[in-house]
Amino acid sequence: MKGGRELGRRQCEVLATLVRQYVSTGLPVGSKAVANRLTEHLSSATIRNLMVELEAAGLLHQPHVSAGRVPTDKAYRFYVDHLAESKSLGAATEKYIDESLNTQGTSPEELLAKISHILSEVSHNVGLVLGLPLEEKLLEHIKFVRLPERRVLAVIVSKPDLVENKVIRLDEEFSQEELDRTADYLNAEFRGWSLRTIRVEIFKRIEDMKVAFVRLLANVATLFMWGALSGEDPGQLFVDGTVKMLDQPEFMDGRRLRDLLAAFEEKAKLARILGACLESSAPGVRVFIGGENADAEMRHCTIVAAPYHYRDRAVGALGVVGPTRMEYDRAMRAVEYVAHLTSRLLSAN
Repeated sequence: MKGGRELGRRQCEVLATLVRQYVSTGLPVGSKAVANRLTEHLSSATIRNLMVELEAAGLLHQPHVSAGRVPTDKAYRFYVDHLAESKSLGAATEKYIDESLNTQGTSPEELLAKISHILSEVSHNVGLVLGLPLEEKLLEHIKFVRLPERRVLAVIVSKPDLVENKVIRLDEEFSQEELDRTADYLNAEFRGWSLRTIRVEIFKRIEDMKVAFVRLLANVATLFMWGALSGEDPGQLFVDGTVKMLDQPEFMDGRRLRDLLAAFEEKAKLARILGACLESSAPGVRVFIGGENADAEMRHCTIVAAPYHYRDRAVGALGVVGPTRMEYDRAMRAVEYVAHLTSRLLSAN
């Protein structure tokens, strides 16, 4: 199915009603339950025929012969793409989010941790927030401090007002004077550049500069090739509300729950999924449903995610993780609302 027109109006209404009912109860949905919730009166026989057609299209599944139907991943995808309703979160919920995030004096790190908690509370799922990888952050100021045993402390200030300390281990010693000259050069030449772009530019300049500057640039290149400055940092990830998954019937199976919790512990997997929002040119909320997730542990889950921005630049992503039986309308609206508010708060600095 490439578009909503491949299902008729009645099929769409039955599918939307069945998805919402199943999300609400977690129980297979029969024709009578659908009939009671349709705005248009249809006989149970007509509804059963429509459900058979939807099942033939791969949108519904009947767990047992005598049971009602449950949506498939394909049904959830169709629902998200064509049937989901753009509802308000409600005045009380939006006020809670606004008041929780509009706190004076909160550091960006504290803000991101708070956002993951708010997303979890509002959506009743697991809240996720991914910061931008260090090498993609925009340099505001950098300082290097010489430490014993060929180590250097890099103090990196990036926009929006993030301060990070990274210890870099090197193969050779640098004097503090050399480190100061290196930092002065970076601050003068590359303020507002991403660390990744700085590293590429330095290697270009080494070939073009006079011999007198080669040692300085070689120092810079060495520092940028090591440790956290070399692109190995996937970005800081905040996770909140994992315990909420314990209440979901989909994860009563001990092995399935254990695999899921292991995936949450391996934060690189979650960071990779959220990172897809930063790599994509598609704006707005993205939804990864069940088997669309590459990792086997996540194939019983849905991830709803969106980028957030510092001015006109995407600097991270946030979202929620829950079972595929998710209240999609609310989750998508919550992620969209919080991403917009986060962008506004960061860009105000």
